Amino acid sequence: MSAQESNLAKPGQSMKPGQAFIIGRIAEVKRTDNFTYTIIQTPAVDSYSSPGNHEVCSRRMLGKPGEDVRVLVQLSGYRRSYTDKHGEKQHTVDNRLNAVEE
Repeated sequence: MSAQESNLAKPGQSMKPGQAFIIGRIAEVKRTDNFTYTIIQTPAVDSYSSPGNHEVCSRRMLGKPGEDVRVLVQLSGYRRSYTDKHGEKQHTVDNRLNAVEE
C-alpha cells in the first residue's frame, strides 16, 4: 500500500462523531514544510449549481490534481466575531477538515 493510499478512506470504514467522508476530485495541492493542503471538488447537486470546494489538511499527499479521492476527515473549526461596515457585530465559523491518518 502506498503512502497516498493509506490516507484514503477504505470501503466499509465507519465514521466516529465529528467525522465525514469527502468524495471528489483533487483540484489543487499546496505543500508546506509540515502539511499538505488539498483542495477537493465535490460534484454539484444539479446542473445549475457550482461544485463544492473543500480544503483538507494532511501530513502526506492525498493524490495529484485530477485524481478522484475518498477521504475520511475530522471536522473542527472555530467561531469568530467581527464588526461589519455598518458597525454591527457579526459572527461566523471557520471550518477545518483534517484527514484522518492512521
